[in-house]
Amino acid sequence: MTDRLFDILPARYKNPKTEFLGHPKGLWVLFWTEGWLSFAQYGMLSILVVYLKDILQHTDRARHILGLPSLLSINDSLYAPSGLDATAGSLSGLIMAVIFAAPFVGSFMADHGLGRTRSAVIGISLLTVSFTLMMAESCFVLALWLFLAGVALSGSLKAQVGALYTLEDRRRSDAYQLYSQSIQIMAIISPLLCAFLGTIAWRWAFMATACAMMMGLAGYLMGCRYLPEETASFAVGKDIRPVGCTVVEKKRIVFLLWLVGLFALGVLPNQEIMDGYLLWGSDHYRLTVMGITCPVSTLVSLDSVISMITGFLVLWFWRWYDHRRGRPGHDMTKIIIGSAIATAGPLFLIAGEYVCPAPHQISLWWGVAFHTVNDIGCGMTFPIGMALFSRYAPARYSTTLISCFTLHIFLGNLMVGKLAGMLHQIPDALFWSLHSGAAFLSTLGLMASSRIGSRLFLAGSSHG
Repeated sequence: MTDRLFDILPARYKNPKTEFLGHPKGLWVLFWTEGWLSFAQYGMLSILVVYLKDILQHTDRARHILGLPSLLSINDSLYAPSGLDATAGSLSGLIMAVIFAAPFVGSFMADHGLGRTRSAVIGISLLTVSFTLMMAESCFVLALWLFLAGVALSGSLKAQVGALYTLEDRRRSDAYQLYSQSIQIMAIISPLLCAFLGTIAWRWAFMATACAMMMGLAGYLMGCRYLPEETASFAVGKDIRPVGCTVVEKKRIVFLLWLVGLFALGVLPNQEIMDGYLLWGSDHYRLTVMGITCPVSTLVSLDSVISMITGFLVLWFWRWYDHRRGRPGHDMTKIIIGSAIATAGPLFLIAGEYVCPAPHQISLWWGVAFHTVNDIGCGMTFPIGMALFSRYAPARYSTTLISCFTLHIFLGNLMVGKLAGMLHQIPDALFWSLHSGAAFLSTLGLMASSRIGSRLFLAGSSHG
């Protein structure tokens, strides 16, 4: 793999004058864009399972939603849910699963002619239209399809972050940490605002997400000049067939795809937060704080606050640790440590229910403990894993493979949908033990694979 293939930046991006706060200005354009996209997406997802439950228990409203019977039929064939909570939970899990699989399709198109910037502009535009349509309840399913198409095409944003840096640039991992913080910041604000607006009328919540998408689209269009230029490999109409992969690159691709499966098991506790966890929390948590009863979707904002704090702590810790050692630590080692930590998260929920088995009696401090441990683990696995995929994916397939990384969330959400359908069907202790056990299996798999990864990543490169 030659440096020339990765060195896709025009000269102006290598000029320090084009940097801001130690990073290329393009990173902050993507930070802004991804932030507003996250506002819209997390706002919608934080109320999705509650919104679906509200629709399903009012058949007079459900019958007026175009395409809903077909969507429920697909959900029934996959999960066969029993009961209102199980149906809403499994359908929410299915939608979230497809959300994280869609970018793979869009990134493949970006890598094979459409181009990253053009793909992102089309995708963000579709997202804006989809959230606008969600304000009309009868068009909700149609809006979902447009939303999935928009998510697919906007998936190239993550690849554009990596393309701002050369392969050897140590700031690449830090950039993905900062990029992830844009998601966390908006994931704090959006669920709180959308939950509040949803108590007035659902359409007001969706109006807020539509306005956020307009902000993201405007910022991206104005900041395009700071983004990496497309190379010949990504230009429309260019023949990309002569660009091949070496044997080592092919082995790396296979290994990265293997990691996707392991990450899928490890992500189950985190992905359940947007699904069955909210249903479980509404039954078990004491949600009254200082005399104010908070909507259950506030738990998503709580998670985002903790995630942002732990994210910065993780970033600081690894910078301090690398400086103390005098060289960067191995990405795989950091990921394994994060996965092991995340394993312990669901155990706090089991302990909380054991101490306070009565409904609505579990203190939110048990939730804080769960979110803290879970978010420390995710803060090590998700951004560092994305940076690893960005660093070692062959240039021709970089956008596609970086989106492949998010396929682990797709696979995880498929399993989460099935698990959410088991809520109240099995003991809660067993329910959360399954999540913890899956994360433990992921950790064991990563440990067993780390030696193979070290050999592959060191081959033809000085980076581990």
